[in-house]
Amino acid sequence: MSLAMSLPELPRIYRQYSTLSRAARDRLAGSLAGKVLLSAGSDGLSATVAGTIAGAASLWVDADGETLRDGMRAGLCDFVVGTLDEALRILKNEVRQKRPVSVGLQADPAACVRQCIDRGFQPDLLQLLPSLQEKTHLLIERGAVVLVEPPPLESDTSLLCWSVDGHAAKTMRAVGQIAADSLDSSRADTPDRLRWIETAPRALGRTFAKMQCLEMDRHESASFVTRVRSEYPAVRLSLEEAGT
Repeated sequence: MSLAMSLPELPRIYRQYSTLSRAARDRLAGSLAGKVLLSAGSDGLSATVAGTIAGAASLWVDADGETLRDGMRAGLCDFVVGTLDEALRILKNEVRQKRPVSVGLQADPAACVRQCIDRGFQPDLLQLLPSLQEKTHLLIERGAVVLVEPPPLESDTSLLCWSVDGHAAKTMRAVGQIAADSLDSSRADTPDRLRWIETAPRALGRTFAKMQCLEMDRHESASFVTRVRSEYPAVRLSLEEAGT
């Protein structure tokens, strides 16, 4: 499998991050520090990267070792291991210190879920294939929060994306600050959006070094677009509106 084929798109990672942040606000006292996300399937990598940005420790299970290694080579996954024991050793240390980490485990997801239950390993969040739902009922009964498909954008909201060419770091930092300055501080999700702006560039690494995205309402996006077009006209802007 080629690297390009196995990597998620940035808007998908962002939507997964929004879902995790909402779960943290509604179910987990507002923070994912010291929490564990168990993910598997086609969205496993996007959920894992989103989990790192949100502050969680993530265990990403996939039977395809090349997919896992693609994620690590791209800088989107910290470790790839071959046994649950290895994965749990890494997770235990980082969870104790409430630091985000991402661990890819090459294993059959169904077998891994059974091992987790047998070993007493209890994740706080689950993002798994529908075919595994019956096998995870014990984890859910013990308190694991199941992440559902990210909801569509609200009617007054857009997902703004921007990208640059050439030497990106300085421009991307400056445009990120404009995005932060444009946000409405009264919105409940603004602290999460500010965390994304600050934390995502480190977690996304070189793969997405020249692109970024953020959900904004109509007034926020108008302020952001006006400033960026005035101060950084070479930056490319696009937006995904509700219903598109």
